[in-house]
Amino acid sequence: MPATLCRLLASLIVLAAVFAAPARAEIVLLDAAGREVRLAGPAQRIATNESLILMSLALVDPDPVARIAGWAAPQRIDRGLYDAYRQRFPAIDAIPAIGSVLPAKTSVEAILSVKPDLFVVSIWEAGWTEAAATLEAAGVPVLFLDGPVNDGKGPAETTAFSVEVLAKAVGQEAKGRAFGDFLRARFKRITDRTAALAPVSVLVDAHAGATCCSTPGKGNRMTDYLRLAGGRSTGADVPGYDGKLSPEAVLGADPTVYIATGGPHLAAQGGLVLGGGIDAQAARKSFADILGKDIRGALTAVRGGRAHAVSHQLSISVLNILVFECFAKWMHPEVFADVDPAETLAEINRTFLTVPLEGTFWIDSKP
Repeated sequence: MPATLCRLLASLIVLAAVFAAPARAEIVLLDAAGREVRLAGPAQRIATNESLILMSLALVDPDPVARIAGWAAPQRIDRGLYDAYRQRFPAIDAIPAIGSVLPAKTSVEAILSVKPDLFVVSIWEAGWTEAAATLEAAGVPVLFLDGPVNDGKGPAETTAFSVEVLAKAVGQEAKGRAFGDFLRARFKRITDRTAALAPVSVLVDAHAGATCCSTPGKGNRMTDYLRLAGGRSTGADVPGYDGKLSPEAVLGADPTVYIATGGPHLAAQGGLVLGGGIDAQAARKSFADILGKDIRGALTAVRGGRAHAVSHQLSISVLNILVFECFAKWMHPEVFADVDPAETLAEINRTFLTVPLEGTFWIDSKP
């Protein structure tokens, strides 16, 4: 065969191989800190400071565990939820714990040791600036899921944004947009009605245990979420993220609705136990136990059957729409008789989540 023809055939083979290879187009993101983030292609090895990103990935990715190269504080995941993922994806136990939830306690070296192609931070803080600069200098892009871009936008937009930007980062933009649209519609059917309602006074007894009451403060988004759902928190004027209300303040306010938050981590303390893998009977018993402690039984809301409980982890998760619907129903039961959080959860399980959310995540007391 002539040399010229051989060279031509070789060139054609190379061109065929190039065109047959899957395209990896660059992904350009605007994160919640207002930063432009560029990825060479969908992220395959994510390191993160927030283990709860597992739930976000599970909404858009058929194998969310495989994406996580390293995470901080996996104990923050509800144990029942963790066990459900372990049954489906045993490799979850092999994910190394690296870095920290807080920037001051984060080791950049530990993050780099798992060779990530993206580092994801749940909430922007000024302290992350130095770590982000070091990681980016080492070739690892940094993505903030929540931050200044979302200030004042409310739960629908902040939650939808975090899912959509993460979904785009892993090459699942359409799935992220579908969940974002679902969230916005579900939140809107609540806020369209609460805008014209008189707010109901509500006490949030956070991480409910032997004594009442720690509560979300003025700077806590849960306080704002309660307002959007048609209520006013007794702790709305407490400075900062959270604080403690005195028994005198609680009894003096005597709110119309009482809402406790809890989780499996409170079982050892005799506190409110709700979450993945918890059956309704066990949850109800733990709730009855805490309602009998301290000053709670003296509250009109408790005596009158307007006491409720919800998973604290669910309230701070990407599935906070479920808690928002509970808040609205508990504060304005007649107005929201047609809203059913259980139906919303069933739709999320059926349409979005790779691993269904199963357990007891909210309950009501009996008068």
